[in-house]
Amino acid sequence: MPPITLPRRTLHSFRTVLKKHLGLKARDDGPCVRVDAGAEGGIRLTAVGPDGRGISLLIPGDRPPAGLILPFALLGDAGAAKNGDVHLSEADRGSAVVANWDERGVPRSVRGTLEKKDRDRAADFAPPAVPEWHDRGDRFGDVLRAACEVTDVESTRYALGCVRLDPHAGRIEATDSHHLLIARGFTFGFDQPVLLPAPHVLSAAPLRGGDVKVQFLSGGKSAGLVVLSCGDWTVWTPEARDARFPDLDRVVPSKVGKAGVSLSKGDAAFLLDRIASLPGAGDERKPVTLETKDGLFLIRAAELGGQPVELATASSQVTSKAICVADRRFVARALANGCTEIVLNGPEVPVRCDAAGTETLSTTVVFATLAGDPVPAKDAVRLTADEPTNSAPQRAAETPVAVREGRSSQPASPTRNVPVMPRNRIAQHATGYTTNGSNGHAVRGDENPDGTPNHDALLERVSALGSTLSDAAGEARSLASDLRKLKKRNRTVTSALAGLKRLGSLVA
Repeated sequence: MPPITLPRRTLHSFRTVLKKHLGLKARDDGPCVRVDAGAEGGIRLTAVGPDGRGISLLIPGDRPPAGLILPFALLGDAGAAKNGDVHLSEADRGSAVVANWDERGVPRSVRGTLEKKDRDRAADFAPPAVPEWHDRGDRFGDVLRAACEVTDVESTRYALGCVRLDPHAGRIEATDSHHLLIARGFTFGFDQPVLLPAPHVLSAAPLRGGDVKVQFLSGGKSAGLVVLSCGDWTVWTPEARDARFPDLDRVVPSKVGKAGVSLSKGDAAFLLDRIASLPGAGDERKPVTLETKDGLFLIRAAELGGQPVELATASSQVTSKAICVADRRFVARALANGCTEIVLNGPEVPVRCDAAGTETLSTTVVFATLAGDPVPAKDAVRLTADEPTNSAPQRAAETPVAVREGRSSQPASPTRNVPVMPRNRIAQHATGYTTNGSNGHAVRGDENPDGTPNHDALLERVSALGSTLSDAAGEARSLASDLRKLKKRNRTVTSALAGLKRLGSLVA
């Protein structure tokens, strides 16, 4: 069997996407990868996890027919985020694979072994055959990625870790019980609603921003597969067939509320740009006060004992008065999804946000309010979209763009507010561096630091840095999820111990 030559960066990208799709952590072992050359006018890499989730990548180009099974560990050894190609060849009658490459003029070689059962499983698996793709256009991929951010994989009573694709209403739905997203105006090539475990892999660097196509392959009595295509990548996931999903329409407030806001394009962009920089960003729930008064929509926040800072609209339409407290992340997510129509109903009712559009082609974001007192407006430093404000003290870490615009925000106080919990739940239980191979230290990637930088090399280093940061972000999210589970477990143990103590006192 002739050796197969692949770019090292391709192996690195495949490993990154596979880990994200299967939810693998840094030291977890993954499935074997099947490499088929020549059959489709290129090389196809395919891998499938034990739960049926899998990915496939087609690398176009004329290749001689060949094939092998690649151990997962070899993806990390031979597919580091560096330039050059790697040559893969079988050894020991297919029970091992040898990878050879050149690294800065030094020949490198790594050998990986395969268990027979793993090799047979990878060899026998056939990627799902999609007879016809249904192209939903650019907006489908963007909305699906946004919906993935409105999910909760830790939910047990409802399938809040899923995105619901409803062909009857032409909708994409998602919620984590604190906020929800409903996007309308889609047509699907299947007849029944499908619960798709949130495909967070679409936000991985190699797939980010690409157009997404979708198809559902019925499994008969077993769960079907939801197959997504993004460029040369194909991703599939078994549906959550017997899971339950809440009826979101029951908790969406009316479009007519106590107060309404119709944001102008400039005001919406200004609020989205500045809301994350308001004081109190370090609090657990990141509260901000939303208020409509005097024809203005205000977003206000303050550190405990610090001076309030508020963002004010300049050219938006505002009706009536209302005030509530909300999580700034939910407000920012609504603005990022193009929502410019906002309905406030006071502190007890969720906030409704709608993107401008038709009745059949629109997006709605709803989020719960938070318990706690609103930040008072007295002595607040006001920033508006159309006039620079220099009265507020400039933060030490102000961004260059903000300084050029002449705007600044209140510095964070050393003290922090006590975190406040949601008042009502929406669906209650419903510079590039490389690594020195000899010492592991970070060094400049240029062979000749005094020479003219190579344009292609710089682009390669930027891409490598992006992939590395994407991996780091995934690990951070995984660690945060584990910490939340540990915190929940500790609360359960503490409650059980307290119950035993009370029981002991009764017995005594």
